Amino acid sequence: MTQRPRLRRIIGTAGGVAAGASVANALGYVLTVIAARVLGPAEFGAFSALLALIIVGNVAALAIQATVARDIVRGRPTGDTVVGGLLLAGLVGGVLVAATPVVSAFLSLPSAAAAIAAGTAIAAMTATGPALGTIQGRERFHALGAAVAAQAGLRVVGGLVGMAVSPTAAGALTGMAVGLLFAGVGIWLLAKPPVHGGSGVWSAAISTLGAGGLLLGFVVMTNADVVLARHVLSAEASGLYAAGAIFTKIAFWLPQFVPLVAFPALADPNRRKGAMRLGLLAVAGSGALLVAVTALFAAPAVRLVAGNQYEELTTWVAGFTALGALFAVAQLLVYAHLASGDRPTTVVVWIVLVSYVTVVEMTATSLPGVLFPALGAATIVCIWGLIRERTSRERPEPTPTLL
Repeated sequence: MTQRPRLRRIIGTAGGVAAGASVANALGYVLTVIAARVLGPAEFGAFSALLALIIVGNVAALAIQATVARDIVRGRPTGDTVVGGLLLAGLVGGVLVAATPVVSAFLSLPSAAAAIAAGTAIAAMTATGPALGTIQGRERFHALGAAVAAQAGLRVVGGLVGMAVSPTAAGALTGMAVGLLFAGVGIWLLAKPPVHGGSGVWSAAISTLGAGGLLLGFVVMTNADVVLARHVLSAEASGLYAAGAIFTKIAFWLPQFVPLVAFPALADPNRRKGAMRLGLLAVAGSGALLVAVTALFAAPAVRLVAGNQYEELTTWVAGFTALGALFAVAQLLVYAHLASGDRPTTVVVWIVLVSYVTVVEMTATSLPGVLFPALGAATIVCIWGLIRERTSRERPEPTPTLL
């Protein structure tokens, strides 16, 4: 296959996921912007912190999805992993609900309702992981795009309805949890993953959690800044930081379809190099463009995204966008190393994360005290990932599907 037809095929294949991810990200952006305006700085700070915890808690779903997809690409049975994923969903939900008092106290929440809703949302997403992994591993990318968009759509609609009923963080999160439960049912009906676990169910669940160590460290890193800002700064300052984090999420979310499409190829040594090259080009190019735009049009961008009450954010907009762009590059590298089972990267990510949290907890007294260390942590992960990708070698294994 020549390079030009192959490139056209890759672009065509990515189209469905790109469209679905774009819809999902746009809807997530809409929900965050509306929440910033409806809830006000104090409630929005609580909402954003719990939203960050939802994303962190979703790591079990991401690990299950990646494990199922990787096993399908490599021709391995997935029944035990699928059933193990459902068991993990129940376990994760139970643990998070039990931890509600701790979460409420740490984030200074006015009631436990918001934390309970966040735990329910995480459990729903975890239960959906096996179905999404089945679709991704089979490389049904148009169906994957539709599933991702539908999950985001129901999450956002639920959040908007919740805010309409009760304009609080608890109201928004309760609506989101209900929407995610409905989405999970629909995606399972679409994917029809095999549910015939045997004696290896628990070992598959434990293996999935082990493989999720890298994802957990990275997901915590990409969301720790908002949670830390809520913890170490005043309510007003943390609300300002949360509004700035919208720009980080835009830059991070925009190219998220790239790892989704690339992951099956990254798990196949015969396709890995080309997928990595094209992926880095797309993700880095998107980030550079967004940083330039927000640097040039900082003031109108803040007014459009967050409103006039966040004018103090203008100075820092480009920095927040750069953080999202760096995290997007790091995410592609992390998924590449997850696909190949690279253990040193897991260690590096956790060391960088612990160092970042320590620095912020010990020194941060203002917005830049949280933002600048985050930029440094993201840069280190990107540099490590690029070095590791260049120096590591994996023996090719023939697979039946070529991109």
